[in-house]
Amino acid sequence: MISKKPYQYIKGWVEFYKLKFKVTPDVLIPRPETELLVDAVLNYCNLHPKTCNLILDIGTGAGNIAISVVKNAPTVKIIAIDISQKALKVAKQNAKLHGVEDRIKFIQSNLLENVSDFPDVIVTNLPYIPSARIPYLDSSVKDFEPHVALDGGDDGFNLYRKLFEQISKKGWKLKLMVAEIDYTHGELAIQEAQKYFPGAEVEVRTDLAKKQRILLLHNTAICNKNLR
Repeated sequence: MISKKPYQYIKGWVEFYKLKFKVTPDVLIPRPETELLVDAVLNYCNLHPKTCNLILDIGTGAGNIAISVVKNAPTVKIIAIDISQKALKVAKQNAKLHGVEDRIKFIQSNLLENVSDFPDVIVTNLPYIPSARIPYLDSSVKDFEPHVALDGGDDGFNLYRKLFEQISKKGWKLKLMVAEIDYTHGELAIQEAQKYFPGAEVEVRTDLAKKQRILLLHNTAICNKNLR
């Protein structure tokens, strides 16, 4: 029987945003569509450098989002958090590989539980696959990639609801939040975001395959069409 172990784990690395990242079975393999999150953050930072000083990367995994951002935004600093200590170990190795370990602070945390700093921007790729769909994923995913990085609960949006609630309780007035969502979550994501952040502008954008993929939430119009 031929193993379906992902070739990225076999090689031990993957390319993301034109950079090389170490990957192990302790982290989710970075996908091309996730590069859209980096694009959105960098576009905002380029347009509004004075309000893009500290970025919070939630669920950093291999650190690919955080590292790609700081490599392309020289003045930005990032706090990168993950619930998995093993994932953070990989992320730290990648930060050192790219010479940006002094610009990224790594914290083990269940969402915002151990975070006190108020960021300008949040970027996140939380687990968003509904639990009932996990057994039907391709074996290369369900049998090898960490389920903690895949399973988003009953409808796949549980962790995002919890994150929205935590942000709301902290009273953070973010300049921008960019999140990767499941292709079935567009309408749900907008409804939930408007529920927790009634004064914010919310939109969902599609990936290259025309699937709903990116949730953008901001409090003013400054990063509206300019983020495209």
